[in-house]
Amino acid sequence: MVSKSTSFEVQVLQGERWVLNTIIDDEGAAVEFADNLFTKDNYTGVRVVRDVARQDGLHSEKVLLEKSKTQQKSEIATSTVAEAPICTQASDAFTLSTRLIIGRVFRAYLDEVFLTPTELLHNAREMKRLADKGSLLMNAIDHIARLQAPQGGEEGKVRREFLHRSWEKLWGRARKATPEKPPKALTLAEVMAQAGKSGEDRDYQARLLISTMLAEKRGWMAKLDKVLFWAAEDGAEQHGALLDGLVADLLIPAGAIQDLLAFQANLAAALGKMCDLAEGKAEAPKGAAESFGALNRMFAVGKLPEAQEALFNRVSRELRSTNPLSRNEPALEFEAFLTLMNRLIGFDGVVGGPPIAEGLTHRFVRQQNIGGAAGLQKAIGEMATELRGRARATLYLMALLGAPKTAEMFGEIILAMLGRYAEDRGGIDDWVPSRLAPAERMGALTRCHKAILACQAVPDALRAELAAAADAVLVDYLEQSGVIEKIDRPEDPLAFRALRLVKFCASGSLIKGRALDMAQKRVLGHLRQPNFEDKFISSIPDKAQAEKHLREFHKLLVESGFKF
Repeated sequence: MVSKSTSFEVQVLQGERWVLNTIIDDEGAAVEFADNLFTKDNYTGVRVVRDVARQDGLHSEKVLLEKSKTQQKSEIATSTVAEAPICTQASDAFTLSTRLIIGRVFRAYLDEVFLTPTELLHNAREMKRLADKGSLLMNAIDHIARLQAPQGGEEGKVRREFLHRSWEKLWGRARKATPEKPPKALTLAEVMAQAGKSGEDRDYQARLLISTMLAEKRGWMAKLDKVLFWAAEDGAEQHGALLDGLVADLLIPAGAIQDLLAFQANLAAALGKMCDLAEGKAEAPKGAAESFGALNRMFAVGKLPEAQEALFNRVSRELRSTNPLSRNEPALEFEAFLTLMNRLIGFDGVVGGPPIAEGLTHRFVRQQNIGGAAGLQKAIGEMATELRGRARATLYLMALLGAPKTAEMFGEIILAMLGRYAEDRGGIDDWVPSRLAPAERMGALTRCHKAILACQAVPDALRAELAAAADAVLVDYLEQSGVIEKIDRPEDPLAFRALRLVKFCASGSLIKGRALDMAQKRVLGHLRQPNFEDKFISSIPDKAQAEKHLREFHKLLVESGFKF
């Protein structure tokens, strides 16, 4: 962990002077931020300067990175990333986390040749082309080694040698497994059958055959259409992980996302649409590719977990980037952020989990023009306030506890905020907006309670206190609003009163605690009266309907978990 006395200044070149743009506490994040700035046309140069505050009050500075447009070469270069998960064996290259890094580091090259990471890693000819592309491969290995070496406690040289050996091993495997004749147009079933006869690992050989066929298609949507064609085959569900990985790779290139989403008003709208798609809740935008609907249906039934992660990974990185959310209308930038924030943080939690929560926080920092650790801390508090209610604020704060870097830096502060929610619980208006209907308010608080109990990042004692506070707030609301009394109106027939009550208990709107006990107690009061069933039936003139409602009542009792 970097000492608090060390910070990293990102400076931009304006004329002949270097001007401070922002201060970041993490070196990798500062380098990635500078690299993103460098891609914008309005900056002619960027650099990262490490600043160390010495005990004598003086400061020691060192330039870690410096780039200027005049130094740019016409040849394709690698892109910078802030972190790369460490790999221990060559086959780790096939994992999604590594493929995402490959897609980002080689993004310019892969876009030029229309290849996905999986296609690159399984095509010996393409691997050779990359290796022969000047210093591209060497630069990428050096960059990744610098990021990975500290994670394994290694020297940079040792890590570089490991990555070189891994590349050679992967390349050799691809050469050995490549068939003499390129595969013809095959169905997925034929691919799997042929892969099973190769003597190589079947999944690897299947990916190799598929990569060879996909490499011939010079367009992201053409590749995606082919993968979705395979996914529609009978029996394709047996190879769900294979297809999921192929789709995930095709959601890494920015060009593929643009082709898939068609026109979007701004980046905020595009990010919202990506999250809609990842959840299987998207409406196809005008002009969207035909594959959009098929993808949406596959996401909706949970067939694409890797592809979903790839989409959320892009959203989280875009949130942390310098790209404006409302480029054409800068005055609406903060409004666009708030709209996106409210779309991504709901009463069911943060869409995409901790990385999205962290990305939103970093975007908020830039919206408020504040930086460093103090800026992040302030942003967390102000974000919680902007969420207009403790239910969503609690879900946001708990998601941040699942983000390792944020939890390490601000975990105690976040837990203290949650502790204040538990200590001074307030009323339902403090937790859920009053504009919502009563059933929505109760359901929102109940879902928040369920999430609290499931959050292992919160210590047991605090988790119990928070859950009890939410339960108490709902009990207070039930008592003050008279919801149960309105459901159980004495002037109504007993059958209808009992049915409404038990449906209320089964609706999921009540916290399983004191709140649910209150409603169940009312139901039990009816059940325990003498001759309840006779009174139930006699309260409905139509005997056939009465019997039907009584059967429904008993069914709901079982589903609601009533114990007599």
